[in-house]
Amino acid sequence: MATLVRTSDRPAADQAEFWRHTISSAFGPFHLRPAAEGGAFPARLLGRTYGDVEAGDVRAPAHAVRRGDRQIARDTRECYKIGLVLRGSCVLRQNGRRVAVAAGDAVFYDLTRPVEITFGAHHIFTVVIPHRALPLPHARVAGLGGTLLSARARTGRPVTALLAALAEDAREHGGPGGGPDAADGADASGGAAPPAGEPFAHHVGGAIVELVAGAAGEWLGVRNECAGRAPERAAMLRAVREWIEARLHEPDLCPARIADAHHISVRQLYRLFQPTGTTVARYVRDRRLERCRRELADPFLGTQRIGAIAARWGMPDAAGFSRAFRAAYGVTPSAYRAAATGRHRPE
Repeated sequence: MATLVRTSDRPAADQAEFWRHTISSAFGPFHLRPAAEGGAFPARLLGRTYGDVEAGDVRAPAHAVRRGDRQIARDTRECYKIGLVLRGSCVLRQNGRRVAVAAGDAVFYDLTRPVEITFGAHHIFTVVIPHRALPLPHARVAGLGGTLLSARARTGRPVTALLAALAEDAREHGGPGGGPDAADGADASGGAAPPAGEPFAHHVGGAIVELVAGAAGEWLGVRNECAGRAPERAAMLRAVREWIEARLHEPDLCPARIADAHHISVRQLYRLFQPTGTTVARYVRDRRLERCRRELADPFLGTQRIGAIAARWGMPDAAGFSRAFRAAYGVTPSAYRAAATGRHRPE
C-alpha cells in the first residue's frame, strides 16, 4: 500500500515542523533546520512497503537534518538507509566521512550512528533496511556509513538501477501493481493507491536486500550470504538471529544452547555464520554491546548504573564489559554516556 503525506494542506508557518514529524515517524527521530526560516516548506513523502524494506519517494526544499545520540536513543528501530538522489544534491557526514551525492547516485548510511545531511531542493528515493535483514555483521557494515553508491561503479550500478526503477514505478502507479498516478493523486491525509500483491512486494524487498548485501559484501571483502546459497540456509540464519535477539539479556546464551534450540549441531551453527564474516559468540557480544550503547545514550536512563545496564543485556562482568565496549567504540562506557547525554553518571 502506498501512502502520501504532504505539507501543502498545513499553514505555512507549521509546514517545517510537520515535515520534521513526518520524516521522524517514517525514518526515526531527526532534528531539522530549514534553509529559509519561517516561510512555507512545500514537501511530500510517498511511502511504500516491500516486505522488510520501507521505501519513500521524497520531495522537499533545501534544509539540513541531524540525527545524534539523543535522537538515536529514542528510536527502537535498528536500520540502514540508502538515499538515491533523483534531482538536486546532498552532502552527508557519517563515520568521519563527507560524501557529496549528485543526481543519479546514492549514499549508504546507518541510522544507529550519528549522521548529518545537508540537502538542496531535492527529489530522493529512499529505502530503509533492518539490520537483521542484511546477512552481514552489523559492526562491520555500520562502518560503511557514508559510502557513495555511484551509478557508474560496478558495485553501485545494480542498486541505483533498481531504486531508480522503483522510483519511476512509484511515480506512475504508487508501487508495483498500484493504481493510477498515486504520487500526485493520493489523498493528503494518508490515501492509498490500490495495493500491490504482497508476495510480489516481498520479492521486491528481497531483491533490494540481496543487491545491497552484495555491494556491502564486496566493500568488506565478505562473501554474500544471500548470493549462491540455498534460500533455506538464509532463512535459517535469519531465524537464528531473531532467536538470539530475543534472548540477549540471558547470560547463558552460548553456541551450544543456540544450536540445540534450532536442532542443529554446534558445528553446523558455526558453518551457518561463517560466510557472514563473524562468529556466533562475536555476533552475540556485538548485539549486546549495541543494546548497551543505545541505553547509555538515553537521557531517561541516566540515573541507572552502567554495570546494571550491562548486566541487563547479559554482560554481568563489569570489567569485561568495559573492555569490550572500549574495543568496539573507542571510548569507555562512562565517557560515551557523558558525551551522549552531557552528564556523567556512576559506573
